[in-house]
Amino acid sequence: MRIPREIFLLFVIFFIQQVPMVSDWGIDLPLIFVILVGLRSEPAQAAGWGFVVGLIQDLLSAGGIGPNTVAKAMTGLGACFFKMRIYREKVSTQTFLIFGMSIFHGVFEYLLMRWEGSAPRAEDAFWLICRSVALTTLVGWLVCLFVVRFRRRRFDPATA
Repeated sequence: MRIPREIFLLFVIFFIQQVPMVSDWGIDLPLIFVILVGLRSEPAQAAGWGFVVGLIQDLLSAGGIGPNTVAKAMTGLGACFFKMRIYREKVSTQTFLIFGMSIFHGVFEYLLMRWEGSAPRAEDAFWLICRSVALTTLVGWLVCLFVVRFRRRRFDPATA
């Protein structure tokens, strides 16, 4: 039996996400996965991957179905929406979309947690979101460098 590429990649991402340096600094590798899958898929598939990734992340954080599930599903839909409007296969465009969708995800997740009654103070949440957005965008830029170069080499060897 062969494991599909996305599922294998998801296992690797959650394994790396558990490394203390990654999780303590606020780098959200599953979010990068959801955004990049959303950029390359249809709306239902993007929302499905976002829901599954958010559900796994919520269950691994010792909680039930919570804000990550809804926020990641909406982020996948947002990435798919932007794919249909402004997306280009360039590192700068993908990095900008990761930056924008990271801000959307952080704010949306905070609002869901506030509605639920488990949100931290607004000042603390602001600095946590800023650090997470900055570091997730930086790591997303590195991932995009690899992904764009790999896709160019795979589909058009003359442009690599």
